[in-house]
Amino acid sequence: MAYKSLAEKLGTAFARLGEGRGDKIKASDVEKVIAKLQQRLDALQTEVERHPEKASRIAVKQVTARDLLMRAEWLLAEVNRGATPPFAPLVPLKPSDDPPKPTALDLPMAED
Repeated sequence: MAYKSLAEKLGTAFARLGEGRGDKIKASDVEKVIAKLQQRLDALQTEVERHPEKASRIAVKQVTARDLLMRAEWLLAEVNRGATPPFAPLVPLKPSDDPPKPTALDLPMAED
């Protein structure tokens, strides 16, 4: 898969995230893009070792691949974080629920 199609997939996912539709992004799709980019980086490294005279041209491709990879990893972290927010209560609180009463352990100790 060429960089253009990978970049388009990431662009579509970023647009969804920006529109507040991050729940429509599948983590598995982002993981596939990450895997393809990592394979591409490995292939580019092998190509540099085979053809050192093309190293400067390949380096540009590596920078592009690393940039896309960093964006995809960030997107995956956002998708995973949005799927299970750590701060969300498991059970919604009802307005009638009173906060727990403080105990002796919660009160500050008096100084002598």
